[in-house]
Amino acid sequence: FVWAWVLATIIQVVNNLDAFATHFQKVNDEMNAVMESRNLGQALRTRSRKHLHEAYLVQRHRHEQNAIRTLSIGLQGEIAIESGADRVCNCVWYLRDVDPEVLVELVNYLFADMYSPGEFVISKQSVAVIRRGSCWWKGRLLSRDQTIGEDMILDSEH
Repeated sequence: FVWAWVLATIIQVVNNLDAFATHFQKVNDEMNAVMESRNLGQALRTRSRKHLHEAYLVQRHRHEQNAIRTLSIGLQGEIAIESGADRVCNCVWYLRDVDPEVLVELVNYLFADMYSPGEFVISKQSVAVIRRGSCWWKGRLLSRDQTIGEDMILDSEH
């Protein structure tokens, strides 16, 4: 009985070392239950599981944002810049080489997203920078560091 308690405690400590990995596993388990209860086809199940695993880093970054938001706006911006957000901004022609103080504030409005193959991207109120993969946009094949919707500021109400 004591060994079972010790083993359970060790497992709990190991699981708590990476809270996101535990959360990610729980989401996967929940999605498997959803797909089973809704009797989804095997092809859709496979695509959904693949999307979850491909989006692991995107979801991890979103999860980490909760901790980062406890810091000041300036520190949040500095962390984002050191994490590569300035390289993303440099992909948008009117954000290239902006003043560092502006960049610190601007990067706080960036967030990662991911789309699966064959999925339609319908977001007319944002700029998207392709960081991985490729997509068709207005008859052109776009790949890494190319943008979609860079004219949205001219059209957006925000």
